[in-house]
Amino acid sequence: MKARSLFRLLIGVAVGFGPLVGYLGSAFGQAPAARESAVKAAFLYKFSAFVDWPPGTFQSRDQPLVIGVSGDEDVAADLEQLVATRHDARPVKVRRLQEGAPAGGVHVLFLGSQRDARLHQAIDAVNGPVLIVTEQPGALQLGSVLNFSSEMGRVRFSASLSSAEERGLKLSSRLLAVAQAVEGRPR
Repeated sequence: MKARSLFRLLIGVAVGFGPLVGYLGSAFGQAPAARESAVKAAFLYKFSAFVDWPPGTFQSRDQPLVIGVSGDEDVAADLEQLVATRHDARPVKVRRLQEGAPAGGVHVLFLGSQRDARLHQAIDAVNGPVLIVTEQPGALQLGSVLNFSSEMGRVRFSASLSSAEERGLKLSSRLLAVAQAVEGRPR
């Protein structure tokens, strides 16, 4: 029964990502780096739907969700292209951030490849309910909520429940079920 439930959950998540298949499909004909950036952009776009934000995070229903991107121009470009073709109930805006620049006003922050010391400083500088997404080994221990990795050419992600909790975020069980690893999960 557990395998059947997991299969249904994976199908449900796939359906949730289904509208992005066309976008991702066009990226598959490109170079591997472009394909990976398109997949990361799609994940960044969809992650917010699997997060319970604390009350007061959004002042109104039409206040945009702001996704900040630092350290990866390819992901920023793919995310901007994706956002331009989508029209959800809540508008989404992409903000390109220079490395080390303040990340105020963002709801999701993607910190591309950075040296460990800079990554730690960047994460520590972010306050409030911000979904921090990184792509470096050990980033979850530095305070990242989600961390991308690449395994056999596939983009995967891991999650830190303690980092999410510290930021006032609650990650959906549907998101956690497809994560490669979840730190802080009750045993």
